[in-house]
Amino acid sequence: MIGYHLDNVRQALYKHTSILLSDRHIISTMNSLSEDFIQLVDLPDELILIIMNKVKPKVLLLCSIITIGNNRLEKLALDMCHSIDLTFDYFQSPNQFIIPRFYTHVMPCIINNIQSLTLSIQHIPNMITFVERYCNGTLPNLTYLKIIIGRQNSMTGTPYTLDIPKTRLESSVFQVEVNKKLVPKNGWIPMSNAARTLSKFLCSLSVPSIVSFELEDDCILTNIFNDDDLFFPESIHLTHIRITLFKFEHCICLLNQLGSQLCSFVVNVMFVSASDAGIFSKIKSISCPNLKRLTMISFRSIIDYENLFLPVLQRLSNVEYLILLLAIEFKRNTPKHFIDGFDLDKDIISYMPHLCQFHFHIRSILPNASHVEIDTIRQTFMKQQQPVDCAIDYFNNNHGQCQIYSLPFIGTRLDFVSNRFPLFDTNKTFSMVTKLLLFDDIQPFESAFFERVSRTLPHLKTLDIMNELEQQEKIETTTNNLEFTHLTTLILFDIHLDYAEQLLCRSHLPSLIELAIDSNILLKIIAQDQQQAKGNCSRIGTLLTSHPFYHSIDTLRNFFPRDSYVPHPKE
Repeated sequence: MIGYHLDNVRQALYKHTSILLSDRHIISTMNSLSEDFIQLVDLPDELILIIMNKVKPKVLLLCSIITIGNNRLEKLALDMCHSIDLTFDYFQSPNQFIIPRFYTHVMPCIINNIQSLTLSIQHIPNMITFVERYCNGTLPNLTYLKIIIGRQNSMTGTPYTLDIPKTRLESSVFQVEVNKKLVPKNGWIPMSNAARTLSKFLCSLSVPSIVSFELEDDCILTNIFNDDDLFFPESIHLTHIRITLFKFEHCICLLNQLGSQLCSFVVNVMFVSASDAGIFSKIKSISCPNLKRLTMISFRSIIDYENLFLPVLQRLSNVEYLILLLAIEFKRNTPKHFIDGFDLDKDIISYMPHLCQFHFHIRSILPNASHVEIDTIRQTFMKQQQPVDCAIDYFNNNHGQCQIYSLPFIGTRLDFVSNRFPLFDTNKTFSMVTKLLLFDDIQPFESAFFERVSRTLPHLKTLDIMNELEQQEKIETTTNNLEFTHLTTLILFDIHLDYAEQLLCRSHLPSLIELAIDSNILLKIIAQDQQQAKGNCSRIGTLLTSHPFYHSIDTLRNFFPRDSYVPHPKE
């Protein structure tokens, strides 16, 4: 019923006692939880706790011990109930069978012990039903609540990130109108049943003791307020929030409602633009006297940076620790310059007299941008107390961009990286990046470029390529040693065939579970019937195509697992 690594258990027990237990004794001990208690009970509490701590997930231990009739084991298990994580219960998880027992036998016994709760969206209806039935709609001692989407690969448990209609609130696929603007566009779907359930849960659950609330970054709320425009109406102690919002005006409303009690606020916003003129009066009423730690993220390009975003930031004068990860787009009819050190001093730092730590990565985009020397931008940071660097790039689509970033680089995402971006510096500045969007309409990405990417970004999980230029340095061999060990998501919509061949046919992608690809290029890859490509595609759980796949699904079966193809919205 419960699996262990015997050597690890033996070593843990031997570390605390002078007796090295045999495999047979350990197996007997671990298989006796519900039948023969004498062998486990004979051990001291310290050793029993060591064994209990090795059971993963913890809920499996609780379901195995609580209510089986042994008071001593139950007491030891109850002492481990302060933190409950239900996110192991993903689709086809081997542990799905224990959830019904957890709600019927375990949860009623531990309701007053739970201080930290992490659950996936699929568990929200069960949790709502339980608290309404057993505890008047409240979790009395809950102080930390985290919610994740909970959609994971059935074989590895790796989270999916690409959009699937009716199952995701937001997609992390980056698309762009290449000929118009350098703006990554996140696909999104209307308010789904999951989104409505989540919003209901957040607005109705009475959690008077909650201090910290965290929502998984990929879970974007289209609306977080009830009919009275309240968020967590009963949470008077809520001081720490991490959340992703669809509209910036929701962020403003949230700051107005909870600003007086917030100490830490991490917010990721999809759209920063003013749709309602009345929002400006709400900005003036923001007051956050206790807000010391602030992180604001917006990768989709802020449209109203000066009129909307900056006035909100300037109201938060007590912030001591600030992180800004932003993309800023200036309109064509308004002459602007790239954001530089002078702007940060004038528009942000001067409004925060208590600021003692400031980390940032800001990408500003200009149409018809005039050429600026990189040293000119660097000189604007002469007054900064911390090291800062920047990169400037100009593209054939008449747009220019400047990326400024504090060092060490704290972000995990880079957008619109070209051949000219200093990705391969000797200091390994970007080694912790996990999401990378490559874009170039001037030069192709050659094989040597991808080789350096695989070495420079060892933690890369998501790779999105946008380049329709043919490679000039062709590789004649069918395979090479290029490997992206942790790459789970590959996006190949706006590309030349060469890049699909480079990554699917001549690279090793052992962790790949998601592929988004141009339909015509996919057919060409399949027609080549290349063994390396088959191997890379054999574990894919989500296959998205740029256009409806009008060909027979049988065409995909030699390359992809059954049911991996997600029908196009137009199908």
